[in-house]
Amino acid sequence: MFDSWLSNQSKKIRDLIWVGVAAVCWAIWRCRNDIIFNKSKVNSILQVIFKGTYWLRFWAQLQRDEHAKNALSEMRRNIEIIAIELVKGGWKQNYHLQ
Repeated sequence: MFDSWLSNQSKKIRDLIWVGVAAVCWAIWRCRNDIIFNKSKVNSILQVIFKGTYWLRFWAQLQRDEHAKNALSEMRRNIEIIAIELVKGGWKQNYHLQ
């Protein structure tokens, strides 16, 4: 399902989406390492999500292309908004990451 949706996007957008996926994977990996090696606790899934959006914010600043920078920043904002709303009251049909 994700693959067919992704194949309908332009190459630039696909590349940016993969940056977002990498940020989430990196955040999960870092949280996992904190739990295993530092014996820290994750109190909420929001911690993991916001670590991912931190990396998106950081990687957005590293982009040379202004369109890419803006797209990653918008993706980050949308993920944060959706995550907060999910915690508050559940999924709504009008949520879109892009």
